[in-house]
Amino acid sequence: MKLLQTAVDENFMITIRNWAEDIQKRDYAALFHIYVPYDRKEVLEELSDVRKILKQEAPGVPVIGCSATGEILDGHMRSDQLVVTVTIFEDPDSRVEVMAYCDENRDLQDAADLLEKLEKTEYLKGIEILTNARYERLETVGAILDALPEDIEIFGGVAVGDDVNQSFVFAEDSEYISDGTAFVFYIGKELHIQTNRMFGWKPIGYPLQVTKSEGPVVYELDGKPAYDVYNHYLHIKKDDKFFYNALEFPWEVQVDEETKYIRHAKAVNEDGSILMSSNIPRGSEVRIAYGDPRRIIEHTKKTEQEVKVFSPQVVNIFNCMGRMLFWGDQADVEVTEISKFITTTGFSALGEILRYKRITLLNNLSIVTVAMREGKPIPRTDVTIDTITDDSNMPITARLAIFINTITEELMEKNEQLNEMLHNASHDALTELLNRGAIERIIYDTNEKMAGKGKKWHLIMIDVDDFKMVNDNFGHQEGDRTLKSMAKYLSYQIMPLRNVQVGRWGGEEFMILLPEYSDAEAKMIAENIRRDMVNAGGNMAGRITISVGVTSHRKNESVMETIKRVDSLLYRAKSNGKDQVCSDL
Repeated sequence: MKLLQTAVDENFMITIRNWAEDIQKRDYAALFHIYVPYDRKEVLEELSDVRKILKQEAPGVPVIGCSATGEILDGHMRSDQLVVTVTIFEDPDSRVEVMAYCDENRDLQDAADLLEKLEKTEYLKGIEILTNARYERLETVGAILDALPEDIEIFGGVAVGDDVNQSFVFAEDSEYISDGTAFVFYIGKELHIQTNRMFGWKPIGYPLQVTKSEGPVVYELDGKPAYDVYNHYLHIKKDDKFFYNALEFPWEVQVDEETKYIRHAKAVNEDGSILMSSNIPRGSEVRIAYGDPRRIIEHTKKTEQEVKVFSPQVVNIFNCMGRMLFWGDQADVEVTEISKFITTTGFSALGEILRYKRITLLNNLSIVTVAMREGKPIPRTDVTIDTITDDSNMPITARLAIFINTITEELMEKNEQLNEMLHNASHDALTELLNRGAIERIIYDTNEKMAGKGKKWHLIMIDVDDFKMVNDNFGHQEGDRTLKSMAKYLSYQIMPLRNVQVGRWGGEEFMILLPEYSDAEAKMIAENIRRDMVNAGGNMAGRITISVGVTSHRKNESVMETIKRVDSLLYRAKSNGKDQVCSDL
């Protein structure tokens, strides 16, 4: 495999003719990429001429391309040159397929049909995506493709545009697509692909929960206007410099234990909401991240070493436009670093696509590298990390960031330990329900809050019938399983009800507090629990039944009197034959 590159100039046709002759003579598979400056005047006319030349001089070689804000040529990022590259596959079994897909005239059924086709494609190794589709469509298509085997790499970039210059992608003879996707499918028995993503941003401060958001607009963090996080903690103003100031402090978004990505703020709205670079799910947690150039470059160097160990013949780079803006005058510093010993191609994108831990994600402020080779790796002797970190010369801002982050993480760890201690002190170890002391305190607190308001609260007390027989006949392990099964039912079916509290009272007894419920509602809930437990089954002991007592707190009586009465009603139910609800309502 090898890569050839050129800018479009007066010798372009001759260059392409020479490339094509070599490809045709050796019967190699090949692929053209065209990266186009999105804001260059009359660029579409120039691009049309380029596509005609490629079709004329190299018929049969597939073509794909998009608008960009920087194009890699000879290991450097260029900003105003239309760049054409050709990747030549020298192994006879390697091939590529290119297609335009999922534009505004097609639906997601096409993606499902595509998946069915790809599942039947032998030796499929990677899928490249160039897109400017809406985020929701891109996310859905990515989720469909994630059904493919985990070892198939998925990667790509988002085409660049603005209010004046429309972004576009294209493949083969397609028109310029303004809301869609172009794909490359890399296929070959001896074709190997390795992907990496580079962040380098360090989260600082406490996590904040996204309490209100819609698509890329975040309205509230921890119930407060989202802009407060920039105003209160960073003193970043709502002015025309907001984008550039906020770019140094993007968000690390954590959706679940497996999924993290970086998003940056684009603008502040009048209501204090923030327009982010891509969607931020409601309920996710975010932390402000800090961009230290030294740390970012160090992360880049470490990724470079991983790529070099892979021994690629070609590396495709998708470099974020926002990351280039962060670097300012040194916009191509990372591309240059990666390209020192490796042949590279690629462009600066509006977002970077990568399948990571089985999920295809859109990243921001990152670099995605796609290393490719045919055949076995060639051992390298220069795989050493040339570190640039010198702690003695570390800037004071970096030291302060480390201090803030370290002390925050220590406080968060202690907070987690405290929460765990409080949980253990108030919850029953076997059932994970509130223990007797905790549920009793809540009953007393509820009585105080509702005293004088003329509102009632109810108690439901439950006892598992013949529980001693279960332990004696089947062992304590089966008895514990019965109690945990009961607790699971109460946790999932009863606790979600309005203001309900549930606790283990002791042994096989459970207590339920119902604030501000009617007598009829309390009786219905008690009867539903009894009925559901009879129908549950599924244990060695066979049919398990419960006895239930139900009462309400009466005016001018103590809490203990109410508890004693529900206890008496429970045992009346047991005396009357068990498997029943006894109430004085």
